[in-house]
Amino acid sequence: MHRLHHPAFFPFLIGLLYYLGAFVGVHFAALESGIVILWPPNAVLLAALLSRPPRDWWPFLVVVLVAEVVADVPAFTVAQALLFGSINIAECVLAASLLRYCLKADMDWHEPKDLSLFLVTVFFIASPAAALGGASVYAFVLERDAPFLTFWRLWWVGDATGLIILTPFLHMVFNTGSWRRHLLPASSRILELLAAWGIAMLACYAVFFWDLHSESYLALTPLAVVAAPVWVAIRFGPLAGSFLTAAVALYVAFGTARGYGPFINESAEHSALLTQEFAVLFTAMVLYIASFVHQNRRKSFMLRKALAEVKELNQVLEERVQLRTQELNDANDKLRLLASTDELTGIYNRRHMRWLGEDLAKRSARNLRPFSVFLLDIDYFKSINDKYGHAMGDLCLQTFVSEVSGSLRAVDYFGRWGGEEFLIIVPDSDCVDLMRFGARLLECARNVRLPVGEDSVSITISIGVAEWSGNSFEDLVSVADNALYRAKGEGRDRVRFGAQLRRGEGGDSALPSV
Repeated sequence: MHRLHHPAFFPFLIGLLYYLGAFVGVHFAALESGIVILWPPNAVLLAALLSRPPRDWWPFLVVVLVAEVVADVPAFTVAQALLFGSINIAECVLAASLLRYCLKADMDWHEPKDLSLFLVTVFFIASPAAALGGASVYAFVLERDAPFLTFWRLWWVGDATGLIILTPFLHMVFNTGSWRRHLLPASSRILELLAAWGIAMLACYAVFFWDLHSESYLALTPLAVVAAPVWVAIRFGPLAGSFLTAAVALYVAFGTARGYGPFINESAEHSALLTQEFAVLFTAMVLYIASFVHQNRRKSFMLRKALAEVKELNQVLEERVQLRTQELNDANDKLRLLASTDELTGIYNRRHMRWLGEDLAKRSARNLRPFSVFLLDIDYFKSINDKYGHAMGDLCLQTFVSEVSGSLRAVDYFGRWGGEEFLIIVPDSDCVDLMRFGARLLECARNVRLPVGEDSVSITISIGVAEWSGNSFEDLVSVADNALYRAKGEGRDRVRFGAQLRRGEGGDSALPSV
């Protein structure tokens, strides 16, 4: 627990401050006629009550009653002092209870609505109600000569002025564990705060002790003391602002009590009333400015924080969208790859090879650039499957594809056309020695070695070749298929060329086999 709120120390401190407040009110804030401009001690009690829950109020009430008796005994009897103490306690308890009931939370001087509720409760409810008791004591117990309403008005405004001027500052000090940090800014701003205090005190001295409030010095009216507290409230917040405001208000009250300043009038009651009105309005104005500025800063901070969060969320969302877009693109690429690729060998499948061939046939029809197709079939592949199993058959296909792929140009297309049939599309075939290319493919197949125990199995292929001569891709593949059939019929492991190579007659080519 913070030392200031220690169960034993805090009530003792409140009692001491209450006694000092009563002493100051009687000796420094009272006119020669006995009218008290402001009554400070009640602000001490109200600030303490607002700082603690109701179950912890009773020690404050006891020490305050004792302090009231000690302060009043020189001028009043013990019974009369107890009456005054009871009235002051009732006033503070009423104000604290109403504020807690209406707020449902602790008092927050940074909130304009809390400040408004405090001013209404203190000035229009608690103080006038307590003034009824105080006026009754003066009129009926002490039997003073002034009218009852005069006593009531003087008590009411004097109590309300003290509460309004001092309660906010005292409550913030009692209720703020790090009040030094709130009162004393960073070292770079201490000079600014000290300068504001110096200006405020100089303005108070000029207005209330140099007698510079005459018509010759209209600029040095009581409003001259307002500037520095307003500046402090704006720059340093409600706690620092209320501290300087309380100091200025007390200075004004003490100056008027000593007979100095612009509020001195032939009527003591009128002088007190002018001082009280100025102090109350001045304090309320500064507190409202501080609370509205703080509220604006808080909302600006929350707005900036919300914008930063929105920006961060947008960035996260953009990153997620980019990630999802990339994942979608990757998935689409994978789907396209799966749609165009043979799963076992990794080369193009029949559907994609047909699409490539038909597209190449269309382009060749426009630019008259020939292309050729090589239809390859692994010889006796079924016997490999039957003798060694499908796993060996799959290995045979994969190994064959690997060997052939290394013999192709970057522009050639290689795909699986059927079970053990493969198709190679050779663009710009007029630049290629097709017979030599076919021989190289045969050699690639002969290089395949399939491990079977300690031995190995080799394979051969048969190839049918067809060159485009203006016909469709389907017809071109059909010609290559016929040539492949001839190669198989003539003993396999060879290349046969289709009729398109003759350039003049139908039927199969008379070019030598490979």
